[in-house]
Amino acid sequence: MIFIIGGILVGWKEYEKRARGDVQKSLSSQKLMSVEQSPLTLVQRTQLETMAKLERSKIRVMVEHDNSPITDTYPMILDATGSYDPDLGDEIYFNWIQISGKQVRLKPNNKSAKVSFLGEAGEYVFELTVTDNYGARNTILKSVLIEPEPNVAPVINLKVRQGAELE
Repeated sequence: MIFIIGGILVGWKEYEKRARGDVQKSLSSQKLMSVEQSPLTLVQRTQLETMAKLERSKIRVMVEHDNSPITDTYPMILDATGSYDPDLGDEIYFNWIQISGKQVRLKPNNKSAKVSFLGEAGEYVFELTVTDNYGARNTILKSVLIEPEPNVAPVINLKVRQGAELE
């Protein structure tokens, strides 16, 4: 009886080994088909990637709640002091231009590597062009989104009871 069960187990193991080998051969012999994307799909994908990149590049801040409805601005700094020219010894020059948003004044001026402004809630887009003394240049757009000051509605705690108040 033990020999019969042992024989069945050995037979089963051989069957299992052959079946696994057949499956592996089948999978390795199949060629993966490349799926061609239509030009429209590629254009849409490129547009979505561009929009996502622009959205990720936005700097988002919120005007802090300071218990004063009079203040509705937020100080911002745009810092390009880490910019450099790989050609050692070349001088670089900065030029900031506000592309969109409520007009702000860049301090100290639009030719500085680091500028600041006081912005109200809204979206501001700035273009920075860095030029070297040979005329080579690079330009980048940076979007700053200032969210309005948060203001939560008051909570009402009303109790109703029987009685009369003293006058």
